[in-house]
Amino acid sequence: MVMSLISCSEKSGEYFSFPVKEVDYLGKCGPAVSGTPVSWSPLGCSDFVIKDSLCMIVTSDPEGMLKVVSLNSNSLIGNFCTKGRAGNEFNRIIDVLDQPYVKEGDIFYPLMDNDFFYSPVKVVNISESLRKKSTVIGDTFETDGRHCTLLDNDKNRQFIVYDVGPEESENLGDKVPEIYALVENGVETEIEVFPKRMKGADDRLMFAPYGGAMFKHPCRNVVAQLMSGINYILFFDFEKSKHFAIHQKGTPSFEDEYVDLGRDEMFFTDAAVSDDYLFALYWNEGNEWGTNNQDNRPEILAFDWNGNFQGGCRLAERIACIEYDATRNVIYGLSRSTETIYTYPNPVKR
Repeated sequence: MVMSLISCSEKSGEYFSFPVKEVDYLGKCGPAVSGTPVSWSPLGCSDFVIKDSLCMIVTSDPEGMLKVVSLNSNSLIGNFCTKGRAGNEFNRIIDVLDQPYVKEGDIFYPLMDNDFFYSPVKVVNISESLRKKSTVIGDTFETDGRHCTLLDNDKNRQFIVYDVGPEESENLGDKVPEIYALVENGVETEIEVFPKRMKGADDRLMFAPYGGAMFKHPCRNVVAQLMSGINYILFFDFEKSKHFAIHQKGTPSFEDEYVDLGRDEMFFTDAAVSDDYLFALYWNEGNEWGTNNQDNRPEILAFDWNGNFQGGCRLAERIACIEYDATRNVIYGLSRSTETIYTYPNPVKR
C-alpha cells in the first residue's frame, strides 16, 4: 500500500492543523420539545436510517434484522437480512457507515455482517429487495474494522479514520492515536489533522479528545466528524480540498490542556444530514455539567455545511440517534431504552 501525506495549507495551531471558526451555540435552544411516537417502531430496534420515503431499521430479529417502513403509508413493507451464513444473510448487523445512497434509481444501504472471523460490508439493494421480496446484496467490500465514509458512493474511494493498535500506542510519544486517510483504488494518503497530541491527554486519556462519528453530505463529497470528547465539529471538503473546524467559543480547544469531565455522553454523538443542514445530537445540558445519569437529555443543533449555527431544540426524551426526513421536513429520534421512534419539528425556523 502506498502512503503519502496531505498537509492543510492554513495552520491554526501547534496541535491542530485546520482553520477554526469560533461559534456560539450554548443555551440557544429554549424549553424541551416532546416528540410524537410513531406507530411502527419495531421491537429490538437499535439503529435506523432514512432515505427518500423509506425508513430502514436495524433490529435483533433473526427472522429479519432489517425492517423497511414506508413513511408514506406508515407501514412495514419489507423484512430482510435474516440470520445465517448465506451470502445474503447476516450473523449480526452493524451500521458502520450510516450512509444509504441512491444509484441508478435504487436505494442502497451498506451494512457490516459482524462475525468473529470475517466482517465484510454487504451493500443491500433495498429497492431490488422490495421488488423481489428477498434480500439482494449489490456489492461486498471490507473496511478492516475502520470507520469510513464512501466518497462518490464508491467502495474504492473511502475516507477513513482508525485507531492505532496496542503495539503502536506504546511508542506514540506525543502523537495522536488516530489516523485519517483517503483511500483511492488501494492507494492510502494520510491527511494531517493533529500534528501533536493535546496537552493533558496522557496514556490514560489518550483517545478521549479524538473520538467521533462521521457523516457525509447526501450529495456532495463533504464529511463532518462530530467530536464526542471536546466541543468541535470537523469538516472535510474533498471537493474544494479545504478542511476546517468549528469550536464552541469559551470552551477548551485542542491548544489547551485536556480536562477529563468523567461522563459517558459529553458533546456530539450522532447526526442527521440534509442538503442544507447538519443536525447534530448534542449533550451539554445547558452548560451545567452534572453527574452521568439517565436524566440527562440531548439537544438537536442545526448547522449549515459552512459550519454556521442555524438553530436548535432541546429534547424531552433521551434520544440516542436521529435521522432527517426531507419530504416531511421532520427529524426522527430513537430511544434505545424504550425502543421507540419519535418525530420532532425541524429546529431551523423558515
